[in-house]
Amino acid sequence: MKFKQFQFLKQEAIKKLILLDTEDHSFVSKPASEVLASDAVMLAYIGDAVYSMYIRQRVVEMSISKVQILHTLVTEFICAKSQSKVLDQLESVLTENEQTIARRARNSNVNVPKSSTVQEYRSSTAFEAVLGFLYETRQDERLQDVMKQAFSITLRGM
Repeated sequence: MKFKQFQFLKQEAIKKLILLDTEDHSFVSKPASEVLASDAVMLAYIGDAVYSMYIRQRVVEMSISKVQILHTLVTEFICAKSQSKVLDQLESVLTENEQTIARRARNSNVNVPKSSTVQEYRSSTAFEAVLGFLYETRQDERLQDVMKQAFSITLRGM
């Protein structure tokens, strides 16, 4: 994307944010059908934030005061390689809707960083999209269960 195009899109986004700022944005559950129709990469974006916050909260509970150690631990949990392994182990227990979202996210056109393989990055995007789906549909108990399982899977792999 060229710089001028980027600047234009950023300004348009700011205009939309200003308009949305006046609306009530309480966290309301969205119907699964609406969320299933959403962009899988946007769900992954939300899922990434949700999972990162979950991991940070779990790691902070250990009362370690060195931020560098906390950051290193969090990074190991949220990296594409770890999330890819999590999805591989959880895929068989995902619901039909969760599998649909995972498949769409895995097949999305994403830019893969050099720190992971294409397969790892796409699988991690799929995992994050599932979390985003659960968050957006306010399936809080299921979301917590999936993240707890993911945490345990990653921890056992360390």
